[in-house]
Amino acid sequence: MSQPGGPQLPPLPDAVAPEQLQTLAEADLAVVELELRGAERATMGAMAPWDRQLKEVRARLAEIATERRRRERAAHVAQRASVRSQAKAGTMPSLADALAAPDELFDADASLASLKVFLKSGGEVGLGFATRPGTIAFSDGRRQQQAKTWGEARGLAAAGWEPGAAGIPGVRVHLVGSRVERVVAPDEVVLEAGAGA
Repeated sequence: MSQPGGPQLPPLPDAVAPEQLQTLAEADLAVVELELRGAERATMGAMAPWDRQLKEVRARLAEIATERRRRERAAHVAQRASVRSQAKAGTMPSLADALAAPDELFDADASLASLKVFLKSGGEVGLGFATRPGTIAFSDGRRQQQAKTWGEARGLAAAGWEPGAAGIPGVRVHLVGSRVERVVAPDEVVLEAGAGA
C-alpha cells in the first residue's frame, strides 16, 4: 500500500480470514505469521527515519518551551524587584496610606478586583478570598462588612472601620493564579496607581 507522492509503504501480505485460519495446518500458520513478522520489521524500519525526525521536532519544541519559562521567570523576578523599589520609594502607596489619603487614588466606582495589588516583597496578589476575589472585609470591632469598590472601602475606612474581621485585623489576599491565601497588615500591601481608575 502506498499513497501517490507519499512515502512507499512496505508490502503487506494478503489477509487470511479467521475462518481460513482455523483450517490451516500448523506449518502453514507458521508461514503466515513469518510473513506478517517480516512486514512488521520492514514497516518499523521504514518508520525509523520518521520516528527520529519526530523526536527531534519534539526536542526542539521542548527547548522553546524551556526558553519561554526562563523568560517568564526573568520577567517575574524583574517585576518583583520593580515593585519592591517602588514601594520603598513611595511611588506605590500602601493600602493603609491610600485609604487614609485625602485625594482619591482610584475612581470610587472602581472594582477592587480591577486594582493591581502587590505585597511589599513584590508578589502580585488579589484582594479577598481566591474563590471570591475583589473584596476587603472591614470591622468596627463587632460587626463586619465587605467592600467591593474603592468608594465602599474608602467610606468604611473614613467611618472608622478597619480592614479585617472582628479579632482578626488585616487584609485577606491570595496569590494571583492560585488558591494560596493569607491575612497581611494593610501597610504590607501596595497599590499600583492608575490601575482600575
